[in-house]
Amino acid sequence: MKKEELLKIARNFDIQGEPTEVNIIESGHINKTYAVKFDTGKKYILQYVNTNVFPNINELMSNIEKVTNYIKSNANETTLTFIKVTGSDSYIYNNNWRMQEFIENTKSYLTTESLEILEEAAKAIGNFQKDLHGFDASVLYEIIEKFHYTPNRVNQLMTAINSEENKRLRNDRFEKAKASIEFLTDETRLAKTSIITSKIENGEIPLRVTHNDTKLSNILFDKDTNKYKCLIDLDTIMPGSIVYDFGEGIRTGSVTANEDEEDLSKINVDLDRFEAYTRGFVTSTRGIITKEEQELLVLGAWMMTYENAIRFLADYLNGDTYFAVSKTDHNLLRTKAQSEILRQMEQNEEKMKGMVKRYGL
Repeated sequence: MKKEELLKIARNFDIQGEPTEVNIIESGHINKTYAVKFDTGKKYILQYVNTNVFPNINELMSNIEKVTNYIKSNANETTLTFIKVTGSDSYIYNNNWRMQEFIENTKSYLTTESLEILEEAAKAIGNFQKDLHGFDASVLYEIIEKFHYTPNRVNQLMTAINSEENKRLRNDRFEKAKASIEFLTDETRLAKTSIITSKIENGEIPLRVTHNDTKLSNILFDKDTNKYKCLIDLDTIMPGSIVYDFGEGIRTGSVTANEDEEDLSKINVDLDRFEAYTRGFVTSTRGIITKEEQELLVLGAWMMTYENAIRFLADYLNGDTYFAVSKTDHNLLRTKAQSEILRQMEQNEEKMKGMVKRYGL
């Protein structure tokens, strides 16, 4: 989109001054993001929300408003601030556009070799949970239905595997994926997939606010101190379990290889990275995390990895209808990489549990 069009859109938000500069921010795979500077010297983030992925944009913004207002009222933490459309109570202009304040003197990381930064990232996620302790998660909308309801993901995989249409059109894919299908539908693994959801449903662990996309790049760090400043990308905030946010952080933080790495020998679940992240998360959630939740943290890491593996596999068998692909058998490569992470997590399960106990309750 041309600069003048973007500046015209920016003028519709309740901000003093005139927008003068706009630059695209090359990050994220779903929404389009721009930095806009006003003649007052202040900067803002202008974002086009992908309503194909997030069709209920008003519910999405309602979730974000409730959570950020709660943090501002009850915690001494930085959080996102969105700008309303001029003369309106809405944060959304023309169905897709929103504006938020720019958080100065910050940076983010795609990956890091630093255990200190990884531990600080875990503190950011843990303190997000602590800040929202006491918030009634049931008032939030489910933006993506059954997003981390693992039994539903299993059903989607089984449907893809058992589809006669899939087998007829993509018979070669089933042959290539045979080992992955056998690995991921092993009865021992399938038996674990309903443990967390059942404990939520039975009230054995509390329903909490979950960020659901706790990768490193969704955390802003202070440029000078490398201390965490703020969580961003709040679009997937929904009711869930604390173990989901820990698990996704570990899935992406304990491994430095790409999620589509073809050479499985390069994939390593680094226990030093696991320990650093665990230390940061567990120590920052003391006082609010329950004993049962803490005991489920390692399973949460396994579960988020398993979910990603079966989602990639189901999409591969369905003909790559959801995830974008850029090379032959891309989703199968992703499946194999996640499966290797899963295998190593299983191999090191007791060591990981020992690390949680070391820093835990």
